Amino acid sequence: MNRRAVGCGALALTAFLLIGAWGVWRATGPAACPASLPYEPAAYEPIGDQTAEPVLAGVDEDLVESGSISFGLAAWTVWVEPGQAPTASGQALPPRIVLECGGGFQPYQRAT
Repeated sequence: MNRRAVGCGALALTAFLLIGAWGVWRATGPAACPASLPYEPAAYEPIGDQTAEPVLAGVDEDLVESGSISFGLAAWTVWVEPGQAPTASGQALPPRIVLECGGGFQPYQRAT
């Protein structure tokens, strides 16, 4: 095997790994909470400030974990009011949800 073949192979491998790492970095979601969630049947907009625990205004009970929402490689845990958790993956989310994101919990409301 000659040096030129080894050099070209090493260069190709390095380029492949760097481009792959760059692609994964671009596809992962941000650590911060999203400005809006494009989710059917309507987008969700943030309401209020981020909190240290999953809470919704006017709800006295502890919220329950209902799964996660993912867009691309980004995924966030969803918290909802007790009894409001969707029972099937295709079922719509309730009007108000809380996402675990950005080191805390951000409430969202379905936009009209």
